[in-house]
This record gives sequence, structure tokens and C-alpha cells, in this order.
Amino acid sequence: MQKIIDQLVQINRFEKEKGLDLDEIKALNENLEKNIPGFFTSYLNIFGFNDNLFGGIFNEEDDFVEQNEMIWELGFADYIAIGDAYNENLIVAHIENQKLFLIEDDHLIDLKMTFSEMLLQAVEALDSKKFEIIQQVNSVYESIQDYKNTLKNSFIESFSQLKATVSNNKDSIYGVVIAKDRALNLYNLYAGSLHTFKLKTEKETIAYDELWTPEKMDYKQAIPLNEILMNIKSETDFRALDLLFLDVLRDLKEDGYFSDQMNRFSISIQSNSVNLFPEDSYDESLTKDTHLETKIRRFWESPYDRTRLLMEIV
Repeated sequence: MQKIIDQLVQINRFEKEKGLDLDEIKALNENLEKNIPGFFTSYLNIFGFNDNLFGGIFNEEDDFVEQNEMIWELGFADYIAIGDAYNENLIVAHIENQKLFLIEDDHLIDLKMTFSEMLLQAVEALDSKKFEIIQQVNSVYESIQDYKNTLKNSFIESFSQLKATVSNNKDSIYGVVIAKDRALNLYNLYAGSLHTFKLKTEKETIAYDELWTPEKMDYKQAIPLNEILMNIKSETDFRALDLLFLDVLRDLKEDGYFSDQMNRFSISIQSNSVNLFPEDSYDESLTKDTHLETKIRRFWESPYDRTRLLMEIV
């Protein structure tokens, strides 16, 4: 917590005397008839119910009490509700390890971050250096527009080969993820088998993440981009190339190129820690990150939600 305070002080965003004192926290515990875990007690002691910085966390004590009473009645005794997910679903944290989850239809969706990591992300988002990086990516993107035709032709060639392989196996694909292999300096098409999808979703416990993890998918096809990749070196260059590749996918989708695929077919580009979709605008893709707000507002692209939608039609 001290690291968060130090960073806020550095950028002149720390507000003193916003927290609850120990007597107020004791009264809150008595009201809940249960002790608030230490990590959230520390947060309340410094920030209280204050929405100036951390928008996803409750800013009303009554809401905090009411929602926690509700989740404990539902059987989530090992969790504490910390926020209302930007007026969407509840965000809860495990009381022992701080891991965050979203409650969706009484199902826990792993947000793959801890409470402390969420706070750090929110503070880092206030740093002006991030804006400078975005400007650099945009500048490289503008400078590599001449590669767009090559990208399009290489993708079409590789996707055609992939479709031929799938057809020979009398199979269909439910989704494609384009991901880079840094070791071999190339991009690959990874595609999920519909046959495998049906088998895995019939199990009692569904491994949602595995269905959308490129390396776990059944089909793989290299995309020859040697001419382009010899000039792509830095993280900034690769992010710009991902954005240009996304332009290609967006154009192809608008032209009906993927119309022969199954309903709700999904294609995306794995770009660092996020997936970029043709449905994203350029500005959305440029600034997209793994922040909690992104995960919640774009819940439709989570492995859980994409799997659930596909299960309705297969």
C-alpha cells in the first residue's frame, strides 16, 4: 500500500484524511458481523469510500455492507465484495490471497489479478509516460502503411491453407488467434477445432481459458512475413504492426471474407497481454490494456463469455 501512496504523492494525486479511522473500521466489522480482511482494511484506512481515484471500488458504505451480506448468503463466504464493476457485475476478492473475480450468473470469473495489482494499475494509468508510448506506437503505425497489402496477401494465403487442412479433417473452426512467435520471428494462425470444442464443453468442469489459448488450439499455420519482420524490432514496432494487421482483418470482415465460417466465429490478434478484435476501433485498439476496467467493460471477449455464446449454437 505504501508503494501506491508514494506513486500518488509523486504525481501530486494523494489526498490525505480520506480514510476511515480504526474505530470506524471496528464499527464496520461489527455491522457486518465479520472481520474485513487486512488488505481491504488497509485500503479503507487510507482511502475510505472515496471514488476519486479507484472507480471500480464501492464509494458508499451502505452498498459495501449490503452487497457483502448478499454474497455471503449466496455461499461466497471466502470472498469480500469490493466494488460494483462500474455498475455492472460485482467484483469480489478472495479474503486470503486478494485474487479478484467477477460474479456472473453465480459463477466466479477469474480476473487474473490481485487487489493490490488493480490499485497499482489504476495509479500507473495516471502517468503521462503512457501517453508518450501511445504516441510513439501511432507514429510507427503511420510509417508502415505500405506493408498493408503484403499483410493482406500473406494472411489470405495462410488462411486458405488452414481452411484446406480443416476441411480435409472434416472439421470446422470456431475461432482463430493470430500470435507472434518471437523466438522464430514469425506470426502464426492458431485455430480451435469445433470437434474438440464440443468434447471439452461436455465435461463437468470446462477449462474456458484453454479453448482460447493459441498454443492449446488444434490447428497452426505460419504466416510468411519475412519481408516485413526484418524491419520490425521493438515492442513499439510490433504493437504498430498488430494494429495494421487488425486493419486488414477489419477490411476482410467488412467485405464478407469470413462469411463461410460458422456463426459467432471469432478472430483476434494477440498483442502483448491483450487480444485485439476487428470489432475494435483503431483508437480502442491503440489504448487497449489489461486494466480491470477493460476486462469488465469488454466482458463479451472473455473466454467464458465467448464459450458460453458458442455453446448456445453447437
